[in-house]
Amino acid sequence: MIINPSHSVPHSVPSYPKSTGFTLLELLIALTLSTLVMLTLAIGMNLVFKEWTRSSNRLDESLEKVLVLLQIERALEGAFPHTYKDREENKNFIFFEGEEEQLIWVSTVSPGRQAGLTAWQLLPDDKEKGVQIRIVPAYASDPTERLEENATVVTALEGYQATFEYLYVDEKIEEDTKWVEEWSAKKLQALPHAVRVRLESDIEGEDSVEIVATIMAHQHQEQKFRPVKP
Repeated sequence: MIINPSHSVPHSVPSYPKSTGFTLLELLIALTLSTLVMLTLAIGMNLVFKEWTRSSNRLDESLEKVLVLLQIERALEGAFPHTYKDREENKNFIFFEGEEEQLIWVSTVSPGRQAGLTAWQLLPDDKEKGVQIRIVPAYASDPTERLEENATVVTALEGYQATFEYLYVDEKIEEDTKWVEEWSAKKLQALPHAVRVRLESDIEGEDSVEIVATIMAHQHQEQKFRPVKP
C-alpha cells in the first residue's frame, strides 16, 4: 500500500491553561480588607499613644505633687524662731501664725537655696482651686506686709484643699501632747513641735495626702522659747 505524503496525519495543537487573573470585584475586596487592617492598626496605635500620654501626664503630676510636698515639708522642718519687735506693744515676738486653712512662718529653707531666712505663707487659692505659696526674704522685721505686697506667688497642688494642725508638747510632761487647729507664737511664745498637713482632693478617685513635719529648731531652742500651754 502506497501512502500519499500529501495526506499526512495532522499534528495535534497543544492546549494551554485558561487565564485566571483577578476580577475587578476581587481587587476591590482586597483593597477594602487592606484598608480595614490599616485603619484598625492606626486606631490601635492612636489608643496606645493616648493612654501613654495620659499615663505620662499622671506621672508628671504625681512627681510635681511629691516635689511640692517635699519642699513644704523641708521648709516646715526648718522653721526658725525669728523674732521681730512690735512697735505698738514695744515687745519682741516670734513670727509664726497658724490657722486651720493657712499658715505663715519663717524658715531657714528657701526654694532657690538662697542665703538668709525666708518667710513662707500657705493659703487657699480660691481662683485656681489649689494651694497658694508665697515667699519673701524675712530680713529683721515683721515680714507680714511684704508677704502681701512683694512676695513671689505660686499656685500648686491644684484640686487639693490644705488644712493644718499644730502639735503641742509639754516639755515637763511629755505625755501631755495634743494637736490644735490654731497656733499663734505671739500668744504661745514658741513654735509648735510639729505641723500636720492634710490635702483633700476635689478630684474623684484621688486619695487624700498627709505629711507631718517635725520642727527641728526645738532640738536647739532656748528655754525662754518653750511654749505656753494652749
